Amino acid sequence: MAKRRSAEEKALKRLLKMLPASVIILIICVGICFGALVETGVIKLSDVQNALGFTVFDKPSQSSGGNIPDSAKDFGVFVIDVGQGDSILITTPTKSVLIDAGEKESAAAVTEFIRSKGIIRLDYIIATHPHSDHIGGMADVINEFGADKIIVPKLPDNMVPTTKTYENFLNAVKNKGCKLTAAKEETVYDLGTANGKSVKMTILAPVKGAEYDDLNDYSVCARIDMGKISWLLTGDLSKDGEKDLINSGQDIDVTAYKVGHHGSATSSSAAFLKEITPKLCVISCGEGNSYGHPADSTMKRLEQYTSSIYRTDLSSTVSVYSDGEKLYVSKGK
Repeated sequence: MAKRRSAEEKALKRLLKMLPASVIILIICVGICFGALVETGVIKLSDVQNALGFTVFDKPSQSSGGNIPDSAKDFGVFVIDVGQGDSILITTPTKSVLIDAGEKESAAAVTEFIRSKGIIRLDYIIATHPHSDHIGGMADVINEFGADKIIVPKLPDNMVPTTKTYENFLNAVKNKGCKLTAAKEETVYDLGTANGKSVKMTILAPVKGAEYDDLNDYSVCARIDMGKISWLLTGDLSKDGEKDLINSGQDIDVTAYKVGHHGSATSSSAAFLKEITPKLCVISCGEGNSYGHPADSTMKRLEQYTSSIYRTDLSSTVSVYSDGEKLYVSKGK
């Protein structure tokens, strides 16, 4: 190896001798200028690297790529491609959580994905709120897998749906012998350990005593902690609910954020993002959806914090693994 390095050094010296001094000075100046532009934020290094065909994160505590290290495979957050809807599966070696299940038409995709992870029965299901794009596929999921605990928001009587979708959901809960548990802020659920680190799920909202006109603001919100990595998942929470969550004083400063309400302009307010300071964001929305999700205004707000923004309409299912120190992203089913 020493001889090879010596030969390479000699070749480099010969090349430098052949180059005019002016060219060498120009190369050095370009390098200095480029470094200054990156340092001051005029040029984003991630944009340059993405243009060259690979993805990076903004911070060295994270990395990405197709090769997931064994140390990170114990803990996964999977934002399943269900079109215009939400469905997120969270797994550790001993526990599983499903948050929402998309529309009825997405039920097969959700159940197939859960089966692909070797899950026979779910430990927890969270139905963030009873809109069809979140619970439409839930009856099929419950009928196949069941769950030890199904967490739902406690709604005022005048907000309880009378839709067939909600009726199917309740019937599946009853037929499978499951029970509904009202979400209570600051309740902590043990999700076991992953890579030797404990994993906890904390319910953050609905905030106690809060009342809303919009069913979206009753969305169950959860924080997941694993080592130095944390997630915030907020269903379709909108600005009013975000404000109450901020004022609750709970810790919502996280590493990763499953963007609220499919990237709608009414969610992920500037004030909310200032508290979250996300390093990675995932948006679940349908390709060419009629709502215009994600909104340009929301994207601009998110981009103030990170360039690591993933969308199911562009990348299909987004799988995010972690060893408790770094995040590793895999795109596509």
